[in-house]
Amino acid sequence: MFKKFKRLSRKRQIFTIVITVVIVALVAALLYQSFKPDPRPEYQVQAAAVGDIQATFDTKGTVESTSTEKFTAAAGVKVSSVNVAVGDRVKAGDVLATFDVSSIDGTLANYKSAYDKAKAAYDKASGSVSSAKSGIKTTELQISQTESDISALKREIAAAQSANIKNAENAKNYTEDQLEALREQLKNGGLTEDQIQEIINSLKNSSGNVDIEKAVSDSVAAKQVKLAQAEAQLTSLKTQRAVYEAQTDETVSDLYKSVMEQKQKDYESYKEIYDSLKNGWVASADGIITTVNVEAGKEFTPAQTGSSGVDLSSIVSSMTSNSEVASTLTDILSSTAGSASSVGDGIVLENYGEFIASFTVGKYDLLGLKVGQSAVVSTLGSDYDAVVSYVGATASENGGLNISSIASSLTGSSSNSASAAAKVKILNPDEKIVIGFDVDIKVNTEKITNVLKIPVDAVATDDAVTYVYVYNPDKKTVEKRTVELGVFSDDDYEVKSGISEGEMVVMNPKAALTDGTKISVKG
Repeated sequence: MFKKFKRLSRKRQIFTIVITVVIVALVAALLYQSFKPDPRPEYQVQAAAVGDIQATFDTKGTVESTSTEKFTAAAGVKVSSVNVAVGDRVKAGDVLATFDVSSIDGTLANYKSAYDKAKAAYDKASGSVSSAKSGIKTTELQISQTESDISALKREIAAAQSANIKNAENAKNYTEDQLEALREQLKNGGLTEDQIQEIINSLKNSSGNVDIEKAVSDSVAAKQVKLAQAEAQLTSLKTQRAVYEAQTDETVSDLYKSVMEQKQKDYESYKEIYDSLKNGWVASADGIITTVNVEAGKEFTPAQTGSSGVDLSSIVSSMTSNSEVASTLTDILSSTAGSASSVGDGIVLENYGEFIASFTVGKYDLLGLKVGQSAVVSTLGSDYDAVVSYVGATASENGGLNISSIASSLTGSSSNSASAAAKVKILNPDEKIVIGFDVDIKVNTEKITNVLKIPVDAVATDDAVTYVYVYNPDKKTVEKRTVELGVFSDDDYEVKSGISEGEMVVMNPKAALTDGTKISVKG
């Protein structure tokens, strides 16, 4: 009995001990949960190191074609065959369509006739102007000589009148028969009675032997007759000069010239279209067909028509005061009536060899872009080599943002809504490069070497202040530091100030991280 009681007591003791241990463990666990320290956040860190940075400009652009080949057809031409449809991709040398041009032979002849008539009218008008200018030069010389003759006659008349007065004292006596015979001779010569009497008085006042014919020629009356004739000739010459000057007005000549040049342009343009239709349309480069307005077996009718550069009908109506000009212009106009607006696009081919991606760039990034820089265009999972082909020098307002403008805010650069246009040429486009679609563009801009750099993922910004968290391995804490950054790439930033080589920066710092926080380092 005693042994049995002793066994039961020992079991109770063991049970009591187990229960006690369990209770103590539970209490300890509860106390640990209540008073244990919070776990330190874990972060990766990376040392600031010296190295190279290839700066890039990242943005989005729109695919365009700078080489659009338009095949123009003339209204009424018969389409023999069409070998392509919209969306077809063609190779250089492929025949796109063929035509029968016999139906537009007459139209081509009309264009040539209009040009020939316009040229003939211009040649005639310009010839008249040239002749008048030559006539003016000749008349100017004659006027100058006549004015000189008049001046000389006036001096001679004044001298003769003075000599008559001086010779009056030594006057020679002539018989009445002599004077009467002279009077009849002078009358038959067409002189007036006053002129005849003046000559006779001059003879009576002369002394010595006098040559009557010379006396008549040298008499004041005779010189006055010559002066009157010279003055009449001068008036006639000046009138002729005025006529020539009127004929040198180039208004009509200029009008005919402009009409001729336009008709020449119309003819040559139509002839070029005629020749291309006669030879058939052939692709000059690889590309894609974007428009087809021709149909085999039918005559071409343009969807949109062009017009002549000179409205001859309005010119004709304005020339009512010059019937000759109006008649000539009407004749020229009738030669191409109904055919001046008879062409339009038949097929449009966008050439692959000149595909570009256009985009805009802000003023700070613009300084880093240069023609010739290498670039990469990405779309639909494929990358294409490219090169910067254009950087605009004129800015325009733009409310959009690009990747580079966002990144610039981290470097302390201010934003600006103005932007300039830029383009990259896509070197080897294929069917994934579609006109009008957006593509990603990365341009390799400046490359700097031997600079202190840190990962992009270590940089944070708050209220335009750029900072990083520097890890202290001894204290296991972080320090928030403001940094000045420079050139950047997809992976790294250049550090101009704020940290030193070898210092560790926290990667992807969370907003909850603060100055002095203890952390654990991953890896």
